[in-house]
Amino acid sequence: TTPEERSTWAILDVHHYHAWDEDCQGTSDGPPVGNYTCNDESAKTATLRRCASWASIYRDAVDEECGPGAKLESAEFSSSTHHLVQRACNDIGTLRQTYQLQTEAARDANVGLFYWSFKMPFGGAFRNAWSFKHLMYLLGVLPHPDESNYDCNHVAANGEPKSEMFD
Repeated sequence: TTPEERSTWAILDVHHYHAWDEDCQGTSDGPPVGNYTCNDESAKTATLRRCASWASIYRDAVDEECGPGAKLESAEFSSSTHHLVQRACNDIGTLRQTYQLQTEAARDANVGLFYWSFKMPFGGAFRNAWSFKHLMYLLGVLPHPDESNYDCNHVAANGEPKSEMFD
């Protein structure tokens, strides 16, 4: 692509997930399975800040190779801390922190983001960290989850508000 194409319509995309990066994973049982334990605030914050730097590394590498001005995206990212839902941190504080640090780092590096899925009505335990709509519900932005709390596969996040949508 030409510099003009990269700055007007061509978008360079990389998918990035903390959930599959051993250096970025957080788990309920902590090291050696994860880099931090979900309730270890100091280790969690240090890891998430370090791992959010992927956006500036991506920007710097493309600028170095192609020159400044390219449109960059990460068309898949999530708030998940581990690829195995049974091990992932599903508390609202960690989900919020993971989301916020990644979006702030991407904004600062001028990298656009697309969440992995807008809605996962049958996502079961994966919804907390992989469904944008459900994450926004957990964070109090939206009034309803993207599926009933009475689904047999639903795993409530710590502090998840009780939905009255299906009462």
